[in-house]
Amino acid sequence: MGGHLFYSLCHTKTKPGLENSGLPMSNSEFGRRGVLVNAALEFPESEYTHRLDERQRQATGIRMLHLRLWIYLIVAVLAGIVIAYVALTSHIISTLWILLPSVSALSIVQSLAKNSRTHSRVQRILNFYELGIARLRGKWQGRGIGGEELQPETHPYASDLDLFGAGSLFELLCTARTGIGRAMLANWLLNPAECVEVTARQVAIAELRGMLDFREDWASVEGSELDQVGASVCDWVGAPLTTFLPHAQILAILLPICLIGLSIFAGIGVLDHGWRWGIALLAVLETLLAALLLKKAKLTAANLVLPSFELALLAPLLERIETAHFLCPLLKSLQSRLTASSGRPSKQIRSLRLWVWLLGLRQIEYFAVLTSPILLGTNLVILIERWRQKNREGMARWLDSLGQFEALLCMARFYYENPDHTFAILKPRSFALFQAEALGHPLLDRQTCVRCDLGLDGQGTQLIMVSGSNMSGKSTLLRSVGMNAVLALAGAPVRAARLEISPLQIGCSMAIQDSLLKAKSRFQAEVERLKWILTLSRTSCTLFLLDEVLGGTNSNDRFWGAGAVIEQLAGSGAVGLVTTHDLALTQIVKSLDARAINVHFEEHYQGDEMRFDYRMRPGVLTHTNGLNVMAALGLLPPSKTSEAE
Repeated sequence: MGGHLFYSLCHTKTKPGLENSGLPMSNSEFGRRGVLVNAALEFPESEYTHRLDERQRQATGIRMLHLRLWIYLIVAVLAGIVIAYVALTSHIISTLWILLPSVSALSIVQSLAKNSRTHSRVQRILNFYELGIARLRGKWQGRGIGGEELQPETHPYASDLDLFGAGSLFELLCTARTGIGRAMLANWLLNPAECVEVTARQVAIAELRGMLDFREDWASVEGSELDQVGASVCDWVGAPLTTFLPHAQILAILLPICLIGLSIFAGIGVLDHGWRWGIALLAVLETLLAALLLKKAKLTAANLVLPSFELALLAPLLERIETAHFLCPLLKSLQSRLTASSGRPSKQIRSLRLWVWLLGLRQIEYFAVLTSPILLGTNLVILIERWRQKNREGMARWLDSLGQFEALLCMARFYYENPDHTFAILKPRSFALFQAEALGHPLLDRQTCVRCDLGLDGQGTQLIMVSGSNMSGKSTLLRSVGMNAVLALAGAPVRAARLEISPLQIGCSMAIQDSLLKAKSRFQAEVERLKWILTLSRTSCTLFLLDEVLGGTNSNDRFWGAGAVIEQLAGSGAVGLVTTHDLALTQIVKSLDARAINVHFEEHYQGDEMRFDYRMRPGVLTHTNGLNVMAALGLLPPSKTSEAE
């Protein structure tokens, strides 16, 4: 299946036997399929820098043009004043000459507005490349979208693996413009997909990876900063409809028509003096109708406050998807969901946005008074609700397609900026599998990231017990495994030379905290999380990551409790890693025979200075460094350290 998908994308002949080798996705396999990897793909920072320089020169030119236009406008205004003065006082020239500077001034004002929009567009592109360069240089933390509001209160791994917040995986991935796109990306990270879906996403990401011009254009689309409010448009579409009686809708149209017609006939003298009573009667009827529908009209207008900000962004983004040319099945499917309807979604949303804009103008008192005779507000509310009723199902489909596309675009940008990453090879096995070569932490700078090989197999090594010195990299190893598993099962590229993984559920006990509000100790919270992971392992293949397991109790209870938990996890076929400072727990490996191994991290000294190389070594740690760390930080005097040793 994977080979046929690549044929549709690359138009190259699939390597024989590839269809039966799992779901293929790796950089080397892309190369064998004839995908052209040019300098822009190999050196994203140089390409970003080159484009940033070009756009900065363009922005400088726009600012200079803006300054010249302002000078021209001042000259035109002054010329108009002089011509008006001469024409009105001396009558040497005709007053019609005033039109020349007036028309020039209006043309210049129009050019200023257009130039200002161009400058805003270029500035958004500059921000796009500046943030991209910051990511490539490891200075992106806190500058993007953390997505804290998207993190669920309870989840088996979200808080443990730093998926959301400043410096999180979500911040590294997310460049989505809409709340729908951010919500979709978060959903993919929180819910592992099936093999077929993961493969489809990988092919789509591979196609979008090289479309840098498209991503630049996407980033340049004008949109309010309030597009960060979340899935407000989606909420509005799914909210209960506001219904208007049919006769009320008819009256809202007929009464203004009658009022306008009567006024015209009265103005040309066709009617006698009784026309005033007719106009008065129509005005009273309009007032009564508007009063009867006022509550519903206000409710509709209030519900549109937040969605109106995203509507300005949706139409141009949807239009870009509608008009783009794609090859892979998933992207074509998302596009066809937009183009299958009778009218293009982008055009229909533009109509809706026009009505919403006119409705918003009624907040201006003078405009509201002038348009009240034609019941503009009432008719706009009826049109908007009729539009929502007609496009309710279609809008949900359009938003879902847009959300999926934005999530894919985020991952494609991530892949472009990390050419050393590769796609995981999905193995549809009935047992848990995680085999990685040169695995690294996705959030660490590529220059300092230390990689390692690691293998977990439900029919082989199920447990890796990790002992090690303080600050030596145990927790980082767990998060490296967990984050790459999350990326792989979302369809995104992973930081590894090669990763084979089966469909897995992930369960972590790493960032457990007590809660005064819930009257829950850290130990109780950890026990409840372990129970959750055990339940998960009994129903599906599970990857467990336990950091300092049962650290909130005494050594004896920890030993027996941890042993019981690990034995049950292994018995259910789960695979995973457990870290500990308590070297007694490393003896648990013996009870599991060949299904478990011990590894460790350690420090070394250069003079009196403690150093770490963050490399995983086989076996159990033979010494500890806790007292040395406390002494180095001034918590223990050297005499106490020597005494303890």
